[in-house]
Amino acid sequence: MLELAISKARHILNNAQQKLSVESAVAVEQVFNDIVVLNDFINKELYAIKNNSGFDEIGKKAARRGVFEQAGRKFEVIKAKRNYSALSEESEDQLADTTIGEKESLLQFLREKEIRDRLFGMTEAQILSLFGESLWDGSNPLLTGAILNAPAGFELVSENTLKKLRRGNSRETSPQIAEKSETVSCFNDMVGEMFTIVKTTIDGLRLKELPTSLAQPKAPKDPPFRF
Repeated sequence: MLELAISKARHILNNAQQKLSVESAVAVEQVFNDIVVLNDFINKELYAIKNNSGFDEIGKKAARRGVFEQAGRKFEVIKAKRNYSALSEESEDQLADTTIGEKESLLQFLREKEIRDRLFGMTEAQILSLFGESLWDGSNPLLTGAILNAPAGFELVSENTLKKLRRGNSRETSPQIAEKSETVSCFNDMVGEMFTIVKTTIDGLRLKELPTSLAQPKAPKDPPFRF
């Protein structure tokens, strides 16, 4: 029942084997194999239901729905045992530690503090609008450092923007860590796409087995006729 999802997942796996390290590609393959095993479970259960003479059509429909619900729970277990977010967070922490450790002197610290004082009170949108280009192209390292090295609780931009700045900044200062971060991001995207495909498929199969009155939204009633 998951054949189309498996076909799409296999394409993602092939892409991972070409772009990622051997270790990361093996991890993606493990996810793919888990999906294949889940599909085998679904097909086995559905075959048993089809050949069970004790079920009428309504009973078979309910039993099939139960299989897809159980498959959904098994799928959540598959997701839970793969600790991808921790790997990503570890990489981001390494970038953060590297950035913070690059304060060269008290003079640089004071310069960065002065910049933060000037930016204080501005919204992230205003900061990016005024200085965005120089932040992304690396032409204003002092401004970038001031934003990245802001004390905890006094950040000038969102965590998502900080992550992007760390990656860009690390390409110059810590290329190995930057490469690892980009690899982890690519890995997470591929695995996340696999998960989305499978979840969407299982949810769709389960909905097809719902009673018609529940699977289809009720048409709105016409308002009462008034003269």
